[in-house]
This record gives sequence, C-alpha cells and structure tokens, in this order.
Amino acid sequence: MAVIGITGGSGYIGGRLVQRYIADGMNLRLVDDHSGPVQVNAPGVPVVHADFASDESLRHLSDCDVVLHLAARSGVVMCQRDPSGTRKVNVDGTRRLADFCRERKIPIAFASSFSVVGIPANLPITETTPARPTHEYSQQKAEGEVITQTLRDDGGALGAVLRMSNLYGSYRSEGALVAKGNVLNLYAARALAGGTLEVYAPGTQRRDYVHLEDVCAHWEASVRYLLRPRPPEVPTFCVASGETATVIEIAHRVSTMWKELHPDRPEVPVKVVENPRADVEILHPEFAVDPTRTRRALGVRCEMTLDIGIRRVLQGVDA
Repeated sequence: MAVIGITGGSGYIGGRLVQRYIADGMNLRLVDDHSGPVQVNAPGVPVVHADFASDESLRHLSDCDVVLHLAARSGVVMCQRDPSGTRKVNVDGTRRLADFCRERKIPIAFASSFSVVGIPANLPITETTPARPTHEYSQQKAEGEVITQTLRDDGGALGAVLRMSNLYGSYRSEGALVAKGNVLNLYAARALAGGTLEVYAPGTQRRDYVHLEDVCAHWEASVRYLLRPRPPEVPTFCVASGETATVIEIAHRVSTMWKELHPDRPEVPVKVVENPRADVEILHPEFAVDPTRTRRALGVRCEMTLDIGIRRVLQGVDA
C-alpha cells in the first residue's frame, strides 16, 4: 500500500482528504504547522506540527511514495500585506520540499489556483492556458507551478499541478462544522444568522464553483496518476466543475433556496457593497473553464451540481 504524505494535512482540503483516506485504510504522513484558520484532527495518524520545509517535516515525509503539497500562506490580501513572509513559505519552502523529493524521486502534486491565469487571452480556460499572474498571491502560485513542473528535469521526480477553481462545501470533524471563508460558505453562515448577503461590487464577477468532495476526488485521482509506472507527462489539471455563475447569482440562489428550506424564517436580503479587492480582482463576464482533458487523464469528473451543492451547504450549516 502506498504511503501518502500531505502538507497542510490539518487544513480545509487536507482535513477532508485525510478523512476519506482513513476510511479507505490508507497509510498517511501528515505535516501541518497549525497556522491556518482551519485545524482538523486526525486521530491515530502521525502528524508533525512544523513548517512543511523544516528538517523535522522532511524526515517525516522521507518514506512517502507521493506527497500532496497543500500547505501555503494563502489569500490575496495576506500575500499583498506580507509579500516577503508569504514568499518565504510559498516559494522558498516549496522549492526546498521539491528539492528534497527530487533527490528521493518522490512525486509531488501541487495545489495551485485559477488565479494564476490572470486575464487569459482565450476562453474557455483549459489545462494549457498559460500562467499570467496579476498580483502577489497568483505570482507565488505560478512560481510553485514552475518548481513542480521542472521536477522531472535531470531524471528527478514526477510532478502534477492541480489548478483549483472556487471551492465550497463543509464537513464535520469531531462534531464541529469545518468550512472555509469562501463566498458560498460565508453566505450560508450569514443566512443561518439572519444576516444580509453582501455582494462585492459589481457582482458580475463570474467564477467556476467546485464542491470539496469533487476536489478531493481529483486529488485522489492525481495520486493514482502519479503512481503509474511512467505517467506520460508532467500535467496541469483543471479542478473545476465547468459550471459558472456570477457572485450576485450565487447570492440570490442562496437566498431563494434558504427560503425554500425554511419558509417560516425571514427572507435573507442581498446587498451590493463596495469591493475591498477592487484593485486586484479581475472581471471575466464570459469566464468559462473546459476541464475535458483533466477528466480524460484522471478518469474523474465532478458529480455535484451547483444547485445540489448549495442545498448541501445550507443543510450542513443548519445541522
């Protein structure tokens, strides 16, 4: 049985992925410095609580057959405020981890983001859309992609890049709800609290939304891909549903579905407010993703439609 290492193994994605792997009886090595907003415990699984590029963490990962690199200092605002500090982790740390894995020929799957494509020259976005980062966070992710993509140079390890679109979804760990502060999860929490769903102006920002369970299925498939005798290429995968919506559409769908689920409760209003990220947020009125090649290469496709996913998020937050 393969030994799977996961950096950021206590985080939002890592925590749910670990739950799924534990249910399958997989052999895991986890690393997480617990600096992020989400901390999911994994009873019975060895975890090193340290920076993923530290000597202690690298020793812990040394017998892995594959490493899933999810750990990062993430977020546009954080990277804007502290470019040197976040770069030390996201770029320098990733390079040290990659060098370690290259020496031992351990494949790496790297967590990237659709933000790296910036303003693409052509739509829809595909696996071959080049990185054209427009802010510090996307620049650091783009550099992480290059580090991963060059692992095979000089006979080194294999690498795969997973560009993820807008994640949503929640799950439970030890009875507590685990969710990340993305727009759909935030709207669900606001609806539960009876608050207003605030939409950052202009509201026409169009995104692809993918449920966490589908994201985890892609990560699991990437492990199978990397552990093949000789995968044919160093791939970039599009972890996307192919289903897009504007932010204001998402808000109204949440508001409408909440009323359907709770007809006895007050309606949840929607309001457009000033956008604090207006200087870095890119508008794609015709934004679209075509993940056909990813589906073919990994043998996996997204099962969760946006309407079903929204309903599950609203039911989960209210459980």
